[in-house]
Amino acid sequence: MIALKQSSTMDLEKKTSLTICRMLVTIDGPAGSGKSTTASLLAKELGLTYLDTGAMYRAVTWDSLENGIRPEDEEGVTERARNLKLELKDLDGVPSLFLDGEPLGNRIRSSEVSAAVSPVSKHPGVRKSLVKVQRSLAANGGIVAEGRDTGTTVFPFADVKIFLVADIESRASRRKNQMADMDMEGDIDSIRENINRRDHIDSTREHSPLRQPPGSIVVDTSGISIQEQVELIKNIVISKAQELARLRVWPGEKNDKAKMPLYWRLASVSVYIFYKMIFGLKTYGRDNISYRENYIFASNHISNSDPPIVGSALKRKIWILAKRELFRNFFLGRLIKKFNAIPVSRGKADRLSVMTIMDKLLKGDSVLLFPEGTRSRNGRIRELKSGLGYYAIQTGRPIVPLFIRGCDNMKECFLRKRKLEVHIGRPIRMDPGYEADDKKSDYQMLASMTREEMGMLKYGAEN
Repeated sequence: MIALKQSSTMDLEKKTSLTICRMLVTIDGPAGSGKSTTASLLAKELGLTYLDTGAMYRAVTWDSLENGIRPEDEEGVTERARNLKLELKDLDGVPSLFLDGEPLGNRIRSSEVSAAVSPVSKHPGVRKSLVKVQRSLAANGGIVAEGRDTGTTVFPFADVKIFLVADIESRASRRKNQMADMDMEGDIDSIRENINRRDHIDSTREHSPLRQPPGSIVVDTSGISIQEQVELIKNIVISKAQELARLRVWPGEKNDKAKMPLYWRLASVSVYIFYKMIFGLKTYGRDNISYRENYIFASNHISNSDPPIVGSALKRKIWILAKRELFRNFFLGRLIKKFNAIPVSRGKADRLSVMTIMDKLLKGDSVLLFPEGTRSRNGRIRELKSGLGYYAIQTGRPIVPLFIRGCDNMKECFLRKRKLEVHIGRPIRMDPGYEADDKKSDYQMLASMTREEMGMLKYGAEN
């Protein structure tokens, strides 16, 4: 852990140290970019736990090969992945991966496993099973995770997302040295060919392809030493920890960003108490937004009751889109306008509403969106509109995924046969210096990441 200095900034340093203890750092990148070594050294220097997600895919690959299952056999490999017991344990002071109670060691680093791991990792069922394990291991934070989709699929809400890049010669040389350290031989041409093949498979697979996470920080490791890149990323993490420590609402402090006018506060409390007493409303994860910042809240949509229920559960002033038709009623229109409703035309692009949302976000307000567009009749979370990503990337505001359940059958909630709940996820933050190379693609990718998080909140709520 970083040593605390005796100075006038002791209080901030304590908060920063506590923040680092709970941070989640992801390091993604192609094969041979230095992810594993960098992540393990970074974790050691910061006093965090190193989580090698790639090793888990290697473990499934090794197990499949040992049991005579071809890497292309999706059903067979997925079944093995579902039933394996993978654990992260301390072995001689080093976090090590155990499979069914036995340490795996270097067995998963063989050339046979390296050649077969990409086909195995393509299977959606394998990835889904391992993501659950990885999230469970990182539930309390304090993790440096590395892989190929840790910042996009596994932990899109990570506090710091790093994407390593390097030229092919540097990557091949590193992989050869890594194999030599494990007393393995490797031909540089074969290694280079294997890396290129894995790059192609990983970047073109349909499920969780290798992509730079929107809002991440790119670090080019070509021509610099491992220690140099570790130091570089360490400084990034510390800087982010200081920022989060300042933003965090610590016990005894007040969140000035969540201030509401008296009429709003009274209405919000009244609505929440009504739904809580009559329908048993419960809210989970409110601590995730205990920061002095404003958000783009993105919720699933199943009922007309969603806006007042979600709005009251957030306990902060927000702006929300409402159908333009609702404003035609004189009394209703004036009422919802008083509570920050923004009129929007459905079924077509509404330039005015987009400009209004952008204006509110840039001024430091929070906005609640239902990015599915229309209500879901079967409860399934549909594809989210890419406009969600547009707002986040253009304004730099974090997205907070929400999941609401029970609104589509209030009678059963009243009878307590069904639960009425609002689940608040962790913020998906943008790095201030992030510049998208392909903006449209990043908008859609960010929307997909948010949908994935809604799905994980739904899974947690139903299991």
